[in-house]
Amino acid sequence: MADTGGKKGLSNISDPEKIVRIIAERYPADDTLLAEFKKLDELCKKLETRTGKLTRENERLKTELVNMVRSLELASRVDGMTGLANRRDIMEKIEREATRSHRHQHPFTILLVDVDDFRKVNDEYGYNFGDDVLVEMSRVLTSCVRNEDVCARWGGEEFLILLPETTAEGSRTVAGKVLEAMAMTEFKANKPGIRITVSIGICENDPARSVHECISRVDQALQQAKMGGKNRHCIAT
Repeated sequence: MADTGGKKGLSNISDPEKIVRIIAERYPADDTLLAEFKKLDELCKKLETRTGKLTRENERLKTELVNMVRSLELASRVDGMTGLANRRDIMEKIEREATRSHRHQHPFTILLVDVDDFRKVNDEYGYNFGDDVLVEMSRVLTSCVRNEDVCARWGGEEFLILLPETTAEGSRTVAGKVLEAMAMTEFKANKPGIRITVSIGICENDPARSVHECISRVDQALQQAKMGGKNRHCIAT
């Protein structure tokens, strides 16, 4: 039964029910061919179902991977203890601010804040309480700055504050708020709580200098504040 026209028509049919009907009509005595086709059709349906599941699973894994990468990127920029920006993140922000400052001729200032005699806190109350002090400090610092300012944990008991579009003189107000807020905060180790003070270095960025020079100068200003009696701020000269 070599009907080439029929075979050509058969090859163009994608509906399984039509194919079964054609097989039954053309090969009424050949149950084997019909059974094999039904098996093939069943396998195709299972394959389609499996493919759909794998496609959905692939999309889910892609979404999960994107979220994981975002989480890792965020974690790499946040200090795990305080929730503030970490050293890497603040340095990138300072570099960007330096570029913007140079382009638009806007000043910006950096404050470096360090706890006075922090070793005594750890020695007397333990390192766990020392960590609690740093966490509370991060909240106090954040409350003293504007939304556009950036607070970061620089390392140990040091914190760095980036003040965009602010001169060194203009940053005195922020430094004063920080000194006052720290002095008024009672850090709870037991009852009564303890008081701490901080020293602050201030440096306005000089477009003629690199960001690293600015960081070095603000650290020097911090050391001058320490040597000057602590619990004060000092502007880099």
